[in-house]
Amino acid sequence: MKRTNIHMPNLSYIAAFIIGVIFFAVLWRMLFGSASSLVVLAGMIGAATAVTIFWLRNENRQHGKGKQ
Repeated sequence: MKRTNIHMPNLSYIAAFIIGVIFFAVLWRMLFGSASSLVVLAGMIGAATAVTIFWLRNENRQHGKGKQ
C-alpha cells in the first residue's frame, strides 16, 4: 500500500469546522442566553455541511488542474 501524505488543506477544513462550531455556540449564547445540546448540534451540522462543500469544490478544482 502506498503511503500518502496528509493534504494540508484538509487540516484547515477540520480547523474551520471546530472554529465554526465554537463560534456558533458562543454567538447563540450571547444572543439567546442559552446553548442547548440541540442548538450546538445544529451548528455542528451546518458547519460540517459548509466545510464539506468547500472541501469538495477544492478537490474538484485540484483534479481539473491535473487533467489540463
